[in-house]
Amino acid sequence: MKWSAYDTHTVHRALPTPLTAATVLAALCLAATGCTAGGTRPTAPPSSAPAPHSAPADRAKTEAAQGDSAKKALETISPDDPDFVASGLERVHDGVHARNPLRKGRAYTVSVACVGTGDVQVVLADRTPRPVPCDGISTDRRIDNAPAELPIDITPAPGATGMVAWQITVAP
Repeated sequence: MKWSAYDTHTVHRALPTPLTAATVLAALCLAATGCTAGGTRPTAPPSSAPAPHSAPADRAKTEAAQGDSAKKALETISPDDPDFVASGLERVHDGVHARNPLRKGRAYTVSVACVGTGDVQVVLADRTPRPVPCDGISTDRRIDNAPAELPIDITPAPGATGMVAWQITVAP
C-alpha cells in the first residue's frame, strides 16, 4: 500500500496484560531506588551549582518576557483591523529578514520595538540603516509611496541580545 501526505492511519494498541504491567512497575521501582547494600541510596554531596537545565529554562523565560514586552510596545492595532498588514517577533541574534507584499504607492508605517541590551540596525527598502535601541520603546518609520514588496532587515549590533518585534500598518 502506498501512502500519500493526505492519508491518515490510526494505530490501535492492545491493552497491557497484568503480567506486563507488573513487570514494568517492578523495573521502574528498581530504577528509582537503585541496587545498594543495606537498601539505602547513596547521596551526592550538596552542590551550590544550579541544575544543568536551569540556564536554558531561565533563558527561555527571559526571552518570553522580553518578547511579550516587545509585542506590547507595538500593540496599537489588532491583526483583525483592515489597516494591519504584517508583524513578527524574533530573537535579536537571529535577526529579521522579511519581504512583505504591499499595495504599491500607498503609505505605510513600520514600527519596531526591541527589548534586551544593545541596539539593532533596521533597514527598510534598502535605505540607510537606522539604529533602534533595545530599550522597549517602539520606533516608527513612515514609508511613503511604498514599493510592491517591502524588504525589512533587522540585524543586531555587536553584543546586542533580546527580542525584536516589528509591525506594518497602513499609514493614516
